[in-house]
Amino acid sequence: MTEKIEYDVRFAQCQANETWNVVGSRSHQSDEIRSYVDKLEGEINIVSMGSSIKLCLVVEGTAHIYPRLGLTLEWDTAAAHAVVNSAGGKVVDINTGQELRYNTKESLLNPFFVVSSK
Repeated sequence: MTEKIEYDVRFAQCQANETWNVVGSRSHQSDEIRSYVDKLEGEINIVSMGSSIKLCLVVEGTAHIYPRLGLTLEWDTAAAHAVVNSAGGKVVDINTGQELRYNTKESLLNPFFVVSSK
């Protein structure tokens, strides 16, 4: 018999006068990322680390948002994307606003994307 395990998921919404906690790449701080983050209102704290953990930090509520404006491959994001979706969040193509899809094209490169609570 399979037992269902429940987890306490708490996406964090950035409140007025609160510092934005933005997770980003350790090795890919591009001009596009800086431009994207500059559009957020208020103080910004960028926390750098490896790939899929950043998606999970948004689910955990430690980070408010994860804009990825650099190259990633499907295997970098697929499992963590499932965690985000199961918690009610979104991983969307930054240009189209559509959820990322996997194994649907010739290339395994992801488009630029944003991870958020909705």
